[in-house]
Amino acid sequence: MRVILLLAVVLVQGCVYGDARLNVAARPDVDFKGPLSGLAPKKFDIQALTDERSDKARIGWKKDAQGIKSAGILSSRPVTDLVAEAIRSGLRQNGHAIGLPGDVVISGSVTRFWFEVKRGFVTVEFTGNVECDLRFTKAGTNREVYKSRYSGTYTKKTGGGGEATWTEVMDASLEKLVENIVFDAKLLDSLNKSS
Repeated sequence: MRVILLLAVVLVQGCVYGDARLNVAARPDVDFKGPLSGLAPKKFDIQALTDERSDKARIGWKKDAQGIKSAGILSSRPVTDLVAEAIRSGLRQNGHAIGLPGDVVISGSVTRFWFEVKRGFVTVEFTGNVECDLRFTKAGTNREVYKSRYSGTYTKKTGGGGEATWTEVMDASLEKLVENIVFDAKLLDSLNKSS
């Protein structure tokens, strides 16, 4: 009996005190089609995004039963790559191309990519939030067409959950970010006027 109890303690400590590495990505089966599909087809050049997060080492914290930070929650890939890939997917689903030379250049930074856990009396609330600042410029002229901060947040309340749930929450947050881009009526209007 002592061996089983000791093994259980070791397993729990390993789960709480070891870093978790999440494989976050926008899911390929998510439909991002929105008003941006009404824009005449364009080619977008998405430049490498910069990482402007306050904590570049992790995307969240694991916490023990007392709520004390015990280990990091990390991304298996750079968050700037994840955001750029999700934006590319959203633009392609709306009938646009990605590549050089582009009609429109997208530059910017990831300002937040964070996962949070709030424990309640009966349920646990998992929240993911992804934010980026994007600047759209006309290729060749560097004339600004539009700029905006975009955010995607997703919350899931459940009885509990591990890394699979955490990944699901961050995937959905990334997808909400892309949804906000392709449904941005001001972006659509600015791109139409710049043609």
